[in-house]
Amino acid sequence: MELKVLEKIGLTKNESIVYQTLLQLGTSKTGEILKKSGLNSGKIYEILESLKVKGLLSESIINNIKYFTAAPPYQILEYIKDKKEELEQEESIIQSAIPELEKLRNLTTKETKSVTYTGLRGIKTAADEALESMNPKEDILAMGVTESKDEPFNKFWERWQTQRINKKISQKMIFSEKSKYYQKFTKSEYTQAKVLTGITPVTVDVFGEDKTLILNYGEFPSCILIYDKNTAQSFRQFFKQLWKLAK
Repeated sequence: MELKVLEKIGLTKNESIVYQTLLQLGTSKTGEILKKSGLNSGKIYEILESLKVKGLLSESIINNIKYFTAAPPYQILEYIKDKKEELEQEESIIQSAIPELEKLRNLTTKETKSVTYTGLRGIKTAADEALESMNPKEDILAMGVTESKDEPFNKFWERWQTQRINKKISQKMIFSEKSKYYQKFTKSEYTQAKVLTGITPVTVDVFGEDKTLILNYGEFPSCILIYDKNTAQSFRQFFKQLWKLAK
């Protein structure tokens, strides 16, 4: 059995070694386990206790000597099921707490006015948050949209557009070049697209009346989500002028 398989389900490296050693040896004393596994004696009882708590070994005393036996491998599935149930319970607790946590966050973001995110995951978080706060009466204005970025970002935005369309949020987009990427969006519902070459080195998305997302796809991709009505209105006016020039 590969040790990494056991590590992937939550066992430590040493727990994986001890469990596999016990499978090979059968019922054994700690000295036999240490000799076979090559582990240091310092933490062996801690490791054995942890495996016992996880239901992956049993303990017995024969002639005042402790012996340990590995649980059958199918017991690993029971361990995974228990972990799954625990995660579901934790998810339920977090779900119920999210509204209150969001209230706390909203207070701080209103004071901060802007939040910086980095990397693909960060940009996804910012874009999802901005979209989640919108209603169908609002729209999105995007300028400087380009295909010239790492492909994972293009793939993300294509998926994200599907979410937007499902929410029936309209979007006007000004692309920096006419490309296959541009062609994909011209065929989408709730979408209008034009081209104005070389308008800006960054992408700017205005969400509704009070949120602006500025995206940089350079060497270290990042974005800034700005919560400010004046900033959003300024970019909306700028977009309107560019829209008249775009084709």
